[in-house]
Amino acid sequence: MSKISTILVDDETKNNELLCIYLEKHCPIVEVVAISTSVDDAIAKINKLKPKLIFLDIVMDKGTGFDVVEGIKYEDYLVVFITAYQEYAITAFKFNAIDFLLKPIDSKDLIVTVKKVEDSLNNEFFTTSTQIESAKTSIAAKTSDYNFIAIPSTKKIDFIRIDDILYFESDGRYTIIHLLDKTTFFVSKNIGEYDKILAPNYFFRIHKKFLINLKYIVNINNSDGSSCELVGSLVLPVAKRRKEGLVSFLNIK
Repeated sequence: MSKISTILVDDETKNNELLCIYLEKHCPIVEVVAISTSVDDAIAKINKLKPKLIFLDIVMDKGTGFDVVEGIKYEDYLVVFITAYQEYAITAFKFNAIDFLLKPIDSKDLIVTVKKVEDSLNNEFFTTSTQIESAKTSIAAKTSDYNFIAIPSTKKIDFIRIDDILYFESDGRYTIIHLLDKTTFFVSKNIGEYDKILAPNYFFRIHKKFLINLKYIVNINNSDGSSCELVGSLVLPVAKRRKEGLVSFLNIK
């Protein structure tokens, strides 16, 4: 079959670049015709170029991958969702999209996904708006009440209750997860990924280095706003530019 015209959509340029490299190396049938890092730009490029395949991140800086889908004006395309959310309803997700890939993307998974895309296109099967809406509904239903996150490693996947997490600590491109019982997990996601996932669930980024569980905050230093105390007499710094947002968040919630 002819090459599969494809657009990559992720708000992080490095993710697009890495996926492009993987596709060139492992999936030569895929032809990347455009790359986008924002919802509006993605919609414009997709409607203009009309690719057969879209690799689409779910959570973006301003909007979501579903916002992109809702702006597409034609129907003969397939979507592969890219997500960092193992805690989502992955089984339901698989039934409602051609496929999904978890970050960080594994080249073997990518090869399998592209083969699935080839088979679907050969069978003249295309993702419909009904399927997309169903996927959106399934994920929304799951995320409204999920209470754990999955921490994958090379040997196993640990499932951690969100209520057991005290705070996240950034360590460059990695993150240290600190639990109430002082257990720690060192994971290969940056802290920004957890900020996107957990911000609506009583977590707040008090500093570029720290994301805390507000259920366990004891006090905020009102003298200069430079620190807050969590249970266990743990004191963490609060960036001055984030203090107003923290106070506002606590008042609202």
